[in-house]
Amino acid sequence: MLRKSLVSIILLTIYLGSCLLIYTNETDTKKISTTNIKRNTNTNYISNVSKDENNDIIGTLTIDKINLSKIIYNINSPNNNVDRNVTILNDDINLIVLAAHSGPGYIAFFNDLDKLELNDIVNLTYNDNELIYKVTNIEEQVKDGTIEINKTNKQRLILTTCSKKDKNKQLVIITEKGAVEKLNN
Repeated sequence: MLRKSLVSIILLTIYLGSCLLIYTNETDTKKISTTNIKRNTNTNYISNVSKDENNDIIGTLTIDKINLSKIIYNINSPNNNVDRNVTILNDDINLIVLAAHSGPGYIAFFNDLDKLELNDIVNLTYNDNELIYKVTNIEEQVKDGTIEINKTNKQRLILTTCSKKDKNKQLVIITEKGAVEKLNN
């Protein structure tokens, strides 16, 4: 009897410890720098892509709902610049973060990002992989040079730009890979 109680207590302790570890990992957040993202006011920008720049291309972001299709450059490329393109801020396959300007002008690639809604689809070709994401959360965060992202084991694509509603905030669109397959079943 004492032995069964001891085994039960040990198993319960292991279970509760595991739950605490999972909870702690899921509530931790990661901060990604967004200091160079500002609302664009340049209306005369013209971009030319040279043949040499093609070697830096790692993918394409496509969002049919807002008629967006933009090339993504390697994170170390000089073309990975918010004043030229949609910019990759974090390039881990489990957490890709893209940023771009909103507002008037040629480089305001994320100007219509605020039209996205929950369950909308975002496509990303990344290092020759076709990835499909579903919008799972839309939020505004204080614009302080970073965005806070909850850690999880799901593959996510985060899109961010300045808020149209509040100049002190940034729009953060969270999408998840795999949520699409659940919709299709």
